[in-house]
Amino acid sequence: MKSDKNVILGQSEWIIMEKLWENSPRTIMQLFHSLEVEPGWSKSTVNTLLGRMVDKGIIYYEDGGKAKQYYPMVKREEAALAETESLLERVYKGSVSMMMSTLVKKKQFSREEIEELHDILNELEEKND
Repeated sequence: MKSDKNVILGQSEWIIMEKLWENSPRTIMQLFHSLEVEPGWSKSTVNTLLGRMVDKGIIYYEDGGKAKQYYPMVKREEAALAETESLLERVYKGSVSMMMSTLVKKKQFSREEIEELHDILNELEEKND
C-alpha cells in the first residue's frame, strides 16, 4: 500500500475507499451494486470516480480476467491521520488543546470514552518520560 500521509480524500472518495478497506479487491460491478442504492450512484459515476482515484494514486487495479480488480493503495489509518491533521490546522490553527476543549464543551462523553481518553493521555505521558 502507498504510504502517503498527506492524502486528503474527497467525500465520494471516502465512500469508495470504505468499501475497498472493508473488502478488496472489488470489481466495478461489485462497487456499483454496493453504491447504487446508497448513495444512489450510477455505474458511470462509479467508473469516473475509480478512474480519478487511480490517476491520483489512491487505488490501483489488476486485470482479473473478465473485470479489473480494484485495491486501495492508502491505508485507512493514514487517510484518517491526514484528514485529522488538515482539520486541526484549518479549524484550530494546529492547537490540539483548542480542539479538545471544543469537543469537551459540546459533546457528552460516555464513561468509557472518558476512560479511553485518560488511557491515551497516560500512554503519551509514559512515552515522554
